[in-house]
Amino acid sequence: MGTSFVTLANGDEECDVGFWIQDAMLELWLRLLSLHLPEPNTNGENQATLAIRNQWLLASRGYFLGCIPHGLEEACATHEGRNVIRIAIDSLMSQLCQAPAALDANVLNLLGIEGRYSEPLEKRCLEDIGYAFIDLLEGRVVQTAASVEIIPGSIPYKRQS
Repeated sequence: MGTSFVTLANGDEECDVGFWIQDAMLELWLRLLSLHLPEPNTNGENQATLAIRNQWLLASRGYFLGCIPHGLEEACATHEGRNVIRIAIDSLMSQLCQAPAALDANVLNLLGIEGRYSEPLEKRCLEDIGYAFIDLLEGRVVQTAASVEIIPGSIPYKRQS
């Protein structure tokens, strides 16, 4: 099982801040998050959605190992992209609050991700990932790739202050 580093930084690995996450958890998170992106409209709002959605759907297929191309750096390079991502995170987190404590494996297998879920997944794992993404977007994550203290979805995530 691989892991990927999620960052918004410029590629200088010695000072990029972010967190490590198991690939399978990142793939599931990106697949669900892509379904919560706001739709672009004829007024020109949310135009960043299409590129982000395409990136996340590809990244969440299960084809990558150890380097899931989440595309956050590019998506968050603009105010509109960052805003669209935050809208999606808030929407997904709102739905997770209403979800049962465990998400059925058979339902997760309907999402089109390569590989199969055989056990229910605790929604807490996805909520932890959501909080880590929010903290990253808001500049509260200070860990670098050298740190494995934070692995949302695997190790319970403590909100950054």
